[in-house]
Amino acid sequence: MKQQALSKKEQRDLKKLAKFNVKKRKAAEKAQAKADAKAEKRAARRESWREIGDALGGYDFVVVALVVILSLFGVAMVFSAGYYETINFSEPDPLYYLRRQMFFVVTGLAIMFLFANLNYRLYKNTYVFAAILSLAMLGIVMLVGTSVNQSQRWIDLGFIRITPSEFSKVLMIMFTSGFLASNPKAVKSIKGLAVLALVMGLHFWLIISQPNLSTAIVILAIMIAVMLVAGLNILFMIIPAIGVVGLYFYIITSKTPLHWYKRIESFMNPFADRQGDGYQVTQGLIALGNGGLKGLGFGRSVSKNLYLPEPQNDFILAIIGEELGFIGFLVLMLLYIILLFRLFMIALKARDRLGLYLATGVAVMLGLQVIINVAVVTSSMPATGITLPFISYGGTSIWAFMIAMGVALNVSRRTNLVERQVRQKKKETALTTEESEAAV
Repeated sequence: MKQQALSKKEQRDLKKLAKFNVKKRKAAEKAQAKADAKAEKRAARRESWREIGDALGGYDFVVVALVVILSLFGVAMVFSAGYYETINFSEPDPLYYLRRQMFFVVTGLAIMFLFANLNYRLYKNTYVFAAILSLAMLGIVMLVGTSVNQSQRWIDLGFIRITPSEFSKVLMIMFTSGFLASNPKAVKSIKGLAVLALVMGLHFWLIISQPNLSTAIVILAIMIAVMLVAGLNILFMIIPAIGVVGLYFYIITSKTPLHWYKRIESFMNPFADRQGDGYQVTQGLIALGNGGLKGLGFGRSVSKNLYLPEPQNDFILAIIGEELGFIGFLVLMLLYIILLFRLFMIALKARDRLGLYLATGVAVMLGLQVIINVAVVTSSMPATGITLPFISYGGTSIWAFMIAMGVALNVSRRTNLVERQVRQKKKETALTTEESEAAV
């Protein structure tokens, strides 16, 4: 009886185990079905994005969308930031900045798509021309440039003032990328490094003479970043680092040049001379403080009413913070981060060295300029004139960034074209295989 009772117990245990295994198997099948469904949805979304990209001519849809969104947001903020100034013109024109910024954006988008359709491999043969053109424009500025606020950075064409140093950023991306793609071992040879150092040195001298230290640093950083990607030994970074530190200590100890010394001094304590050299920085900080978390509302900035000088230009981020608050600031930074991510993805997926170098240069140009502008407005570094990409007022800056985005889009487009051809071949192979099996 005891043996029979044990046998029945074992049978019950076996039945429980069998039920448990069935439930476990069903749960596993259900989880697998969910995972397969999610994978199919992801594949469908990827295919949808590919179809959208194909319909748009192979362009990176996310990059195009973000550039348009940022540019139109810039039009709105320039209109808001410059409104008070325009109604106080001798002949009031409230739509002055709105019309001009919209013109810059529309023409800029046309330029972007022009360069997006220009084969980027062209820069492998024209990098010398890019360097000559950049140096020539900077030389013209030194000879016949227009001076504003003790800075000689512009060429006045009557209907518009051009800032050649903005175009030099893009031209140096083209030069450095083309030179290194044509001479892969240049970053490891004395001759190659000497050529790059000469071009960097000439640009640094011409731009710093304007004076425009921030733009000179951005151009150096862009070129060095591309060189590092091309295989430059990181130890070479010690030389420019020592140069920057040495220049800083020279300025603060000798007070020469006085312009930069005052900038550094006001950065250390902007409120010490808030009616003098620290005025713009302190007004920017006050504007950001006024905005708080949610902001005062679009168009309701107080600082733009003759407190913050030229708020539609380099310090437009202060007006954005005041009107849209910290939340608006974070959303704007998130858009920049997504755009940067897409640019770096374009660089990583590039089909050749030239595409990698070009997309990397564009990403560094955008990221560095955003970082510097935010740092200046928040008094995290000495004040310097550098625009917020796609947002600040000015045609040259917008056109330069549109050219850069066009170059990156062409790299992406060429990559997508190759991937599309590979997918098409796979589909044709699969169809051929299915037809053969059906015939058999």
